[in-house]
Amino acid sequence: MEYDVLIKQTQEILDNHRSEWEDRFISYLSQTVKNQQHILNLRKAFHKWANLSVYFTLGRAKDTSGLFDLRYEGQSVGSVSVTKNGVRLIVDDDQYKNNTNERIFTGYPKVVTAGRYDWAKDPKARLFRSYFKSNPGKQLHPEHKFENLLLKEFSKNSSTAKSFVRIQPVTLGKDLLFQMPTPLSASKKEIKYSKGHGGIDILARRGGHLVIFELKDEYKKEEGPEKVMSQAIAYATFITELCKTKAANDFWNICGIHASNKKKTLYVSILMPDPGTSEVPFQGEEIKVPGSDFVFKLHYMFYDKETVTITRSSL
Repeated sequence: MEYDVLIKQTQEILDNHRSEWEDRFISYLSQTVKNQQHILNLRKAFHKWANLSVYFTLGRAKDTSGLFDLRYEGQSVGSVSVTKNGVRLIVDDDQYKNNTNERIFTGYPKVVTAGRYDWAKDPKARLFRSYFKSNPGKQLHPEHKFENLLLKEFSKNSSTAKSFVRIQPVTLGKDLLFQMPTPLSASKKEIKYSKGHGGIDILARRGGHLVIFELKDEYKKEEGPEKVMSQAIAYATFITELCKTKAANDFWNICGIHASNKKKTLYVSILMPDPGTSEVPFQGEEIKVPGSDFVFKLHYMFYDKETVTITRSSL
């Protein structure tokens, strides 16, 4: 399918369901901006230990929730609850089941069962942190693993430590990661409307521009760069439609870009393991988005699966 045709089809899908998603996303983003400082103050109540990442959903922002998701290599392993009564580690039934699954983790301390534990004082909370500090490694769900590790790579502050400079992931505050939801499912053979909210894998900033990344953990012929780019373009099209609504300024603010400085060129990029060939699938080709003043620039980025560092890119 030609990409300009894909953009128009995605616009039609979003327009047909506008009454369902538009007000909901306006609310998500406005409440996130309104409550962002309160959320960040809650985040300061606990120290994040090595190898664990802290995530927060836009859906929780509207309720000023003090519940933060803890993930190890992309796997949700627990939550931290911050209330006036203190800071607690929470491990729910599903998290405990996965944590003790030897096909996912080896050696998880089973005494840290589903329950609530004082984050700072309870020996079981300390045991939980020590286990993940030891970097036990994770099997299964490799795409989530590489997404998380590449987010960490992009987040590094020192240019000498980064394999690709002048790029930062969009976060709430310094280290609060989130996945930008969309009302689309673009992971199968066609683009569909989905109330389950297919999320943008990585949303980042580079030189004042937003970058929409679609990530894969394998380089497959049947799901090559052109197919992966189709998914990225569908999600980028949602961003352009979102920016036609009252949510536009809030969206740009969350992305760390003042609305008056927003760039109408969006970088849309695949993020895949390096195939080890001289292939250069995209080099900044431009596509005008119908019905808007946005332009997509198509790029590629390849990474090394062993070191989880960027090997080459057109960005």
